[in-house]
Amino acid sequence: MNYSEIKYCDIANGEGVRTSLFVSGCRRHCPFCFNEEAQDFAAGKPFDAVVEDAILESLEPEYVDGLTLLGGEPMEPENQRGLVGFVERVKDCFPSKSIWCFTGDV
Repeated sequence: MNYSEIKYCDIANGEGVRTSLFVSGCRRHCPFCFNEEAQDFAAGKPFDAVVEDAILESLEPEYVDGLTLLGGEPMEPENQRGLVGFVERVKDCFPSKSIWCFTGDV
């Protein structure tokens, strides 16, 4: 899985202060997509253990309310494979922090 961007101390993508992970890859190609460059699964950089650890570290401060997943499309099968274990790590480390997911799935 690749990601197109990470926003630390983000206040635009969920309640409170968050870390937002924009995954790459989306097959929907919605008209007027706000993040069209992230539709390509190859866009951005690899989501690896170093990136996971950096995001976990960013969630440590008490003022950070949680993690937001968006994209691209977090629910694409390729992205689910990359995110499930990571989301489990987040919940293990920070059980009181919220995880938001913006998706086109219904």
